[in-house]
Amino acid sequence: MEFRRLNRVIQIASLTILNGITANTNATLVNNAAFLFNTTGSYFGMDTNADGTFQNSEKTTMSQFAPLALGQIQSASGSHAGIPDGSENPAIDHPWNFFGNTGMSQTTAPILIFSDDGAGNVMLDFSGWGITWNGIPNIPLGGDSTVPADTGIAILTCSSTCAAGDSYVLDYSAHIRQSDPSAKGGTLYGLHLEGTISTVPVPAAVWLFGSGLIGLIGTARHYSGQV
Repeated sequence: MEFRRLNRVIQIASLTILNGITANTNATLVNNAAFLFNTTGSYFGMDTNADGTFQNSEKTTMSQFAPLALGQIQSASGSHAGIPDGSENPAIDHPWNFFGNTGMSQTTAPILIFSDDGAGNVMLDFSGWGITWNGIPNIPLGGDSTVPADTGIAILTCSSTCAAGDSYVLDYSAHIRQSDPSAKGGTLYGLHLEGTISTVPVPAAVWLFGSGLIGLIGTARHYSGQV
C-alpha cells in the first residue's frame, strides 16, 4: 500500500503585543516632589523586594518585535552585559534593559492551548517560556517545581471568543528556579501582555488543541492510500 501526504500551509493563532508605556502621572510637582509613574500596556515584572506584588518601579515595558505565535518555538539570542546596542537577535520583543544588562523574551518549547471554553477564556501551556539575559542563553520561566503556585499555565482572556481580531489580556507568573545562574533564583516573575488575536501562516506540521482558537486552524494534513 502506498501513502501520499499533501502538506498545506495553514493559518494559526498569534498574539500581537501592545507596546508598554511608562507615563508620568503626577500632573503638578510641588517642591520638586518625586515623579509618579504608571506602567500600562505590555510589561514584565520582577518582584525584587519580595513583597509578592509588582510595583511600577519593578516593571519593564515590552515592545513587539514579532507576534507571539502559538505552536512555534521563537528563540532569541545575543543578550549581553550593558544596554541594547543593536547586535541582538530578538524573537518576540525588542531587547530591553534590566539592571543595566540586555535581555529578550523567548520560547524553548511551543506554547499550546491547555483549555479553551469557546467563550474567551483560555489557558495556555507556558512551560516553555523563558528569557535570555546578560549573556545567559536561557533563564527558564516555566515555574519552580517546589512552588505549588507555579503551574506553568498562563490565563488568556478575550473580549469575545478569541477569534481573529479580538482583543486579549494575558497574565502569567512563575518563580525563577533556585539554581538559575542569574543569581536571581526564587524571585517572582510576572508577565502581562495586551493586544489582539491575529493569524500567521505556518507549516502544516504544527498542531494546536482547543475549541475557540482552534477555529483559526484549517485542515493541515491529508492522506490518501492506493493499493
